[in-house]
Amino acid sequence: MIPVIDVEQVSLERPHRRILDSVTWRMGPREHWVLLGPNGSGKTSLLTLLMGYEWPTRGRISVLGRVYGQVDLREVRKEIGWVSHHLAEWMTRDHGDARVNEIVASGKDASIGRGLQPPAADGTEAALDLFGLRRLAASPFRTLSQGEKMRALLARAWVAQARLLILDEPCSGLDITGREHFLSILGQWMRHQDRAIPVVYVTHHPEEILPTFTHALLLKQGRVLAQGPIDATLTSAQLSQAFEVPLVLHTRQGRRWVEVVE
Repeated sequence: MIPVIDVEQVSLERPHRRILDSVTWRMGPREHWVLLGPNGSGKTSLLTLLMGYEWPTRGRISVLGRVYGQVDLREVRKEIGWVSHHLAEWMTRDHGDARVNEIVASGKDASIGRGLQPPAADGTEAALDLFGLRRLAASPFRTLSQGEKMRALLARAWVAQARLLILDEPCSGLDITGREHFLSILGQWMRHQDRAIPVVYVTHHPEEILPTFTHALLLKQGRVLAQGPIDATLTSAQLSQAFEVPLVLHTRQGRRWVEVVE
């Protein structure tokens, strides 16, 4: 079975600094992974490599069965749904006056950077309804709240019929209500029988991890501290080691949160 993501001994170096150090990670087609670690652990850097926006100093990367360096990365990106507050900021700056339905419809041809296309009938209307954006369809993207922007980008990935969904700290800047609303909609997608796809979710907050996630990759200072099935990977001991604070991990109804031990 061809892995969705296959990262082999990948390192990323900058002058006087090693950002990622010999990272090896394989993600299967029916798996949903959380990338967890403190700030500066290399989570976002690993994502930029997966998206092909940076190139590793050493190592090999394959996404959706295609080896980087042997394929047109623009074609690979069309099959990856990407949701992040950085993308929302970019869209606000460069396409802030575009209507929400135009932003969502642009997922059809991954038209970021080439000018947004007029709304497409096929899939856009359903996505607006599914992600709770119907009343905002004609609103300029720049007028949306941060949570609404995240939902619009999620709807955009839905319209694109992405084969892999990557979320880079999508709840950053959201209040509790906005976070839970976004996570509820994400959970609905992940449980959708016809449209369920592998998901990579980057965070440093265990409380954002939904019960639908199956595996975890725990990073510290650019290296893999632990990886595998989520219950075996996210333990109090390993989280304490990653964050360098004595922590106790609690679980209730499939959701997790941590308590600092005095």
